Amino acid sequence: MYSKTILISLLVLSATFTGCFGSEEVVEEDKGYQWQERIEIDCKTPNRENLVCTEFLTGFETPVLSLKHPVLDELWLVDLSGNITSWDGNSTRVVASLGDVVNRCHYEQGLLGMAFDEDYENTSAILLSYVENGTCTGPNQSGIILAEAKIENGVLNQSTIVVLREVEEPKRNHNGGHLLSIGNNQYLWGLGDGGGSNDQYSNGQNASSPQGAIHLFQYVNGTMSPVLNNSEGDPYILHSGLRNPWRFDVDPNGGLWIADVGQNCWEEINYVTTSEPTNLGWSEREGFHEFIADSDCEQEMSPADDEFTDPVAVYSHNSGRGFCSISGGYWMDWGPSSLQGGYMYGDFCTGTIWLIKQTDDGWLPEEIDTTGIMIVGFGRGLSDELLVFSWAGTIYEISEV
Repeated sequence: MYSKTILISLLVLSATFTGCFGSEEVVEEDKGYQWQERIEIDCKTPNRENLVCTEFLTGFETPVLSLKHPVLDELWLVDLSGNITSWDGNSTRVVASLGDVVNRCHYEQGLLGMAFDEDYENTSAILLSYVENGTCTGPNQSGIILAEAKIENGVLNQSTIVVLREVEEPKRNHNGGHLLSIGNNQYLWGLGDGGGSNDQYSNGQNASSPQGAIHLFQYVNGTMSPVLNNSEGDPYILHSGLRNPWRFDVDPNGGLWIADVGQNCWEEINYVTTSEPTNLGWSEREGFHEFIADSDCEQEMSPADDEFTDPVAVYSHNSGRGFCSISGGYWMDWGPSSLQGGYMYGDFCTGTIWLIKQTDDGWLPEEIDTTGIMIVGFGRGLSDELLVFSWAGTIYEISEV
């Protein structure tokens, strides 16, 4: 699937992966960029004596999501390859192999998200978010799909897949694709800005474009419909002005935490609601700054603009530590006790993990540790284990000792 790869040191790897889940396809394709071999690096927590990172499960290509089954005592694990695997605490079994359905021409394509129907016990239905299969030559011709499918006799019946919505993707990157059930038969679906650099299709600030946004929809009896009464633009859009939202979660107060992948300089965490629409600024702003395409990342913060909602936290590519691309996680009111009470997220290139908590001075991120692995995302285990997904295919567990 990938071009011939080369082995290089982690330092060079970090620099090469700038942008990661927001990397620029123009650079990769026009200049013949080749992705490096996936090298598994032992997960460590060198700065936290009370935490240990251990191997949980292996044998995946790129695990991106875990979901507790609503009826069975199983954990379902979603992989970019198109595989869905269940884990009952002792053994695994294959639920779905959708390799001939999803597109894997680009490392940001594949099976991106899944959610159980809230009425799963009666419908046996799941929702899927994926990039449809298609040619790997020439311009991208594969859109991002929101579909439903039925689980029969414990496995996905591929013939039951029904497309609910398709969004054209001009480029192969910046797909987003995360799905999240938020109750009352409502779901959130995140989409990137269409790909390439500098929001070249101007989707971030286009109210009629479905891209660069978090969508809110209702799904009942096989039918999806918008929840908002938007009179202008795309009726499904709840939050706009996003570049590539790579995972989001809802806290007990209904607050929505969004990890949005930056371009040149800033990775950001946004905190909004699940009911009030906001514009998060891309590509007028990146982090707390006016977006400048060729910025050296040294400019002063720009004054806040009432038209946009600024993030609550950012981190810079220019720190000298090799940070490159944010991977969102969960609001932690479960898992290791020392890691609860905030929103957890990490950096792809360095494996650094943060927990942002509310203090008297506002929302402040606390750096937990630098694990060294390439973090694609986080998961919640059957017994509320804190899972970390590695780009090289291993699932790790962070626990207290």
